[in-house]
Amino acid sequence: MDAVAGGRDARLILGIMSGTSADAVDLALIEISGQGADRKVSSRGGAMLPLPDEVTQGIRSSAGWSLEDFARWHHRLGFLFGEAAKEFLVELEISPSKIRVVGCHGQTVFHHDGDPAGGTLQAGDPAVVAAVTGIPTVGDFRWSDLAAGGQGAPLSPFADWILHRHSAPGLGILNLGGISNFTLLKGDSPPRAWDCGPANGPLDALARREGLGDCDTDGTLALSGACIPGLLEALQAHPFFAREIPRSTGLEEFGAPFLARACALHPQASSADLMATLVEVAAWAVADSIQQSASLEGPVYLCGGGARNLALVAALKRNLDPIGVHSYQELGWNPDWREATAFALLADAFLENEPATWPSTTGCSRSARLGRICHPPFP
Repeated sequence: MDAVAGGRDARLILGIMSGTSADAVDLALIEISGQGADRKVSSRGGAMLPLPDEVTQGIRSSAGWSLEDFARWHHRLGFLFGEAAKEFLVELEISPSKIRVVGCHGQTVFHHDGDPAGGTLQAGDPAVVAAVTGIPTVGDFRWSDLAAGGQGAPLSPFADWILHRHSAPGLGILNLGGISNFTLLKGDSPPRAWDCGPANGPLDALARREGLGDCDTDGTLALSGACIPGLLEALQAHPFFAREIPRSTGLEEFGAPFLARACALHPQASSADLMATLVEVAAWAVADSIQQSASLEGPVYLCGGGARNLALVAALKRNLDPIGVHSYQELGWNPDWREATAFALLADAFLENEPATWPSTTGCSRSARLGRICHPPFP
């Protein structure tokens, strides 16, 4: 099979990304046949390969990077992603020559808060990934949408639409990462999508501050506290929640700075009550944004790290009632591999010269073909 051209026959695509938690490289290998909305897609495996603690800490300090720091990390992360891909393929006993293309989103270290002119930035150069793996690599997915006037996020709705649009007459897919984002599907109609607001970002920041590790495991601290009504109301007044959808934001607004805002508004709050309140804000933001859309008919499927937080899941079920809330696993796909799968499908769409965004998902003025391709060095 030609490594780039063609593609109508069955082909293997590898997706790579690192989420806002910056603790692992997520990989997903999929097999695709056909093109467009009629693609047939199956999973060939996935993995979450932990990043060294020193790398995780470096990424989490990216707000303070100099230009020199970014350049160094851009190269280093590209190398790490490439090495992770090679290790993954060895475990699967699949030669890199069998992979049509890699789709590598990289590590987001900056994303605008609503104004596309503010830009976005992902570390981990796809040219380095291509050189390390020997596989053509598509990366830099967000900028083509930004250039078309879109928010550049969320980008997973393309994969959601391809894989799940016929799973129910109407359904929602909610990703609980650092930020929560939502995809609304109704058959063959173009999907709708938007960022809801904070999810794990401020929760993880508080967990680290309290020495609990990278997160509030199982929502234990939140479950031991009680929501503070006055603080909840004050946090709900954040102007982001009044923006029309589709909309996009980042950890620059809803990570540690949102925790700092909550602490400033209620400095006497206990850590448990603060965590419980932040959980309630996250759940409310999802329900409020869905109410703004006024068009959800079916169940919501949860994925992302926040789906393991029992306090957050309970708050979502309470806020979304009577809408059913289920695990993404029930759709037949591993929730841990969902976003890496999404970027594999976006890379395939790029090679097939297909648009992968809609005005209803990113606010773009016209749909865009996402990504740029880098080829390995000549032998």
